[in-house]
Amino acid sequence: MKRSFGDWFSDTFILLFRPIITLFLKREITVESEGLRIPRKHKPFILISNHFNTWDSFVVMNIIKKPVRFIATEIAYLDAAKKYSMSILARTIKKRVGKSDFQATKKIFEYLKLGYAIGLYPEGDNTFYGETLDIYSTTGKLLKKAGVDVLLVKQQGGYISQPRWADYFAKKGYVHTEARFLLSTEDLTKLSEEEINDIVRKELYNNDYDFQRTKMMNFNRKNRAEGIERLIYYCNKCGSFVTVFGEGHDIYCSKCGKIGTINEYEFIEGNKHDNLVDWNKEQYAKMNEIVSSEFTFVVTLNEVDTNKLKNKKIGQYRLKYKDQALTLINQKGTYVFELKKIKYPVNTMRHSFSFDYEGITYNLTDIRNQFILYEMCRYINGSYKE
Repeated sequence: MKRSFGDWFSDTFILLFRPIITLFLKREITVESEGLRIPRKHKPFILISNHFNTWDSFVVMNIIKKPVRFIATEIAYLDAAKKYSMSILARTIKKRVGKSDFQATKKIFEYLKLGYAIGLYPEGDNTFYGETLDIYSTTGKLLKKAGVDVLLVKQQGGYISQPRWADYFAKKGYVHTEARFLLSTEDLTKLSEEEINDIVRKELYNNDYDFQRTKMMNFNRKNRAEGIERLIYYCNKCGSFVTVFGEGHDIYCSKCGKIGTINEYEFIEGNKHDNLVDWNKEQYAKMNEIVSSEFTFVVTLNEVDTNKLKNKKIGQYRLKYKDQALTLINQKGTYVFELKKIKYPVNTMRHSFSFDYEGITYNLTDIRNQFILYEMCRYINGSYKE
């Protein structure tokens, strides 16, 4: 098996432009690394890492010289610029989050045979609230079947300086990485799939607020609370739903007023929780009440052409939630999506929520309350990470 022209082009491009990519990364994020540095000629392996934002593959490349083929969510290809950079320049392996994908798996093994490393984010998504997400239950099966060493690159700090939900990031972010080999081929032979999963979960785990308590870095981030409604859907002062929003550094509820302030170290003052990990756990504990509630907001509805990976805009709609169904209404018509029939929900970037419904893939964009939709689907239908 030989490398294709596309692979050769990608490898050459990355090799030549790596210094420029590194320069751009340094302008955006300060990276402090410890542990292994992987040379270009190292034997094939699978890299696993926790996921904090779109920069993390570049952060990883800072310490790994060997060509890596990263697995990327198919929905990210809907952005034309990203589609070009990921498919042509980076030669990523596209995979729909939550969906069994034989072609993606086949591509992984082909690239390993060609001598590449494979970049895998077992969470499948980057965190909205600062704590590592659960991993796919098939992670152990894939690692065991691949039969190559597993490298762990643990990343910390990236969320705190650039929260996924925020309208404004720090002008200069910060990430600390530690690289080490986690599992050898011999380990994979001896361990069961679930034992491998347990090790991956434990070693990947990170809470960026715990990390920040040891660093207490001031990122001087602008309007620190603005965009908070992308994550927080429960006011823990008055108990209302979909009423929280940010203004400047302050967090407000439209029913009861100011409920907190995000300080210069990204911790919350004036609230029962000083961090968003604990706040998120509390709001998810209220999910039974939330599922029984009603709320409304505006979204743009798109139908996804999964062959061409393009959004077809249907229009702007008022989304109304009631009785475990999303009803989207405008002057042209109505769409109804029952939550129990929604499959493969995924949050992409900060402003997109996609899912499959009766064989069609839909994408809600221009949305600032997508996390509540995702969490309701997870609560009603169970984990999609199987």
